[in-house]
Amino acid sequence: MGLLNGYLRKIKMAAVQEKKALPLPQTPFFRRILLAPRVFPALFCLLALVALTASSFCQTAKNEKQEKDNLSLDLNLHEAVRRALALNFQIKMEEFSPKIAKAKQLKESGKFDPTLSVSYTYDYNNQELRTLTSDLLEPTPVPGEPLPELYAWNSGAETDSSITGILPWGMTYDLGTSVTTDADSRKEATKYTSFTGLNIVQPLLKNFGTDVNLSGIRIARTNAAISQWQLRQKVIDVVTETVVAYNDLYLAKKNLEVETRSRSLAAQLLEDNRKRAEIGVMAPLDVLQAQADLAGREEKVLVAERRVKDAENTLKGLVSDEVADVLAFRVRVAPPPTALAFRPNLEKDFAAAFEMRPDYREALLELQRKNIVLIFNKNQMMPRLDLVASLGVNGIDRSLETSVQRIGKNGDSNLAWSAGAIFSIPLPNRTAKGDLQVAQMEIARDLVNLKRLEQSILLEADSAAGQIETTRKRIEATRATTVFVARTLQAAQSRLASGTSTTFEVLQFQRDLAQAQINEIIALTDHNKAIAEYARKTGTSLLFNRIDLE
Repeated sequence: MGLLNGYLRKIKMAAVQEKKALPLPQTPFFRRILLAPRVFPALFCLLALVALTASSFCQTAKNEKQEKDNLSLDLNLHEAVRRALALNFQIKMEEFSPKIAKAKQLKESGKFDPTLSVSYTYDYNNQELRTLTSDLLEPTPVPGEPLPELYAWNSGAETDSSITGILPWGMTYDLGTSVTTDADSRKEATKYTSFTGLNIVQPLLKNFGTDVNLSGIRIARTNAAISQWQLRQKVIDVVTETVVAYNDLYLAKKNLEVETRSRSLAAQLLEDNRKRAEIGVMAPLDVLQAQADLAGREEKVLVAERRVKDAENTLKGLVSDEVADVLAFRVRVAPPPTALAFRPNLEKDFAAAFEMRPDYREALLELQRKNIVLIFNKNQMMPRLDLVASLGVNGIDRSLETSVQRIGKNGDSNLAWSAGAIFSIPLPNRTAKGDLQVAQMEIARDLVNLKRLEQSILLEADSAAGQIETTRKRIEATRATTVFVARTLQAAQSRLASGTSTTFEVLQFQRDLAQAQINEIIALTDHNKAIAEYARKTGTSLLFNRIDLE
């Protein structure tokens, strides 16, 4: 700070001695600022601070933008699968299905919850006494007696409470108690009536038994099991898609590298041809051929770059839950592991497929659910025959306490009961017949579908196993092709240098080498994808990737 003040003092002294040295307006205001011993250094420091702050802010924003642009996600295949399991939106959505199914199962269980009901009513009536006689005459006063009443009132209150519900074998019940109060101005005491009773209705044909009344709970339980297999299927699909997308991105990046090298080879050949043409050992046509081929390879590089970005986006959608910043980072993948020693065991994996393939397990559970519906519809074909019965005891007295105490006393003097039956049947009962036929046809259709699925599992697993064997052989063949084409290109380049070959021939061998290298990478990634697809077709994807959903 001392150096800065000293520098400012020198500037001020020079300005005082030679005003032209500073291009400031020579007004009294600026002259006073310039000549002031303290104002000018303070102003200069303030301007310097503002400039430094603005520069620091711009640099920070620039660094943040550069860091954002340089963000990258480095993945290996295991990490990609792990991120997909934790972050994939499809899996997150499907995880709600078992929870929803459990909630629906709880809802169906509520069918057997008892219901408590309590009610209270009160009524009051005040009426002229003359309206209670047939001639509607006013009461006649009697000499020497009190004046007769002209009005009469009565009131009543009723309190009811009950517990109602249904039992798993179909019986409905209503257990209740009530207290009724009756008061009248023409009566000396208030009457209290207490009652406790039970009403039941027991179906004997239609709606009888646990197979009918528990069908809703059993269907909900089956749907919950189906939702678990659907979640498992979604996880298998996402894991397989992640493996495929990972290999596709690796292929796209390697393809870009190959096309870039091929473009470099074409550019180098063009440069060499120009030099040869300049010294007269090569025709201009060879230069034009090299230029045309270089332009074509430039187009291939552009297409390869686009494929890399598209493959990146596909993988991002599987392994990331970012929304706002999903486009802000790049994905870098390590070479995927290649299991060349993997050999499918069809006999073992066929059995595993019938145990672990989610779509097959869903089909079995769906058949089970349809069978529950069939049993219910068979029961609905029966006529209704219900046993109806009620039993109750009451007590009547002048107080609530004694009224309650009289309930059940005096043997069966205060006992009330009833019994009976209800019979009904729709004619000709076409609704129930139609529902039964639909249930039977749906089961028959699902049995055919189950056989189709069994056949499809065997064929798909066999085809997937064949793809593994084919891709392994392709890897060996493409590797040999790459070696031979590279040697051929090297020989052609040597002949071109000696004048015994042509530019067209060298360009063709360069393209052949690029294609051979790409084919080798395609065979490698196809082999990895074939193994992932085989695991999906046999239902062993989770086992193969060591994934536990529990």
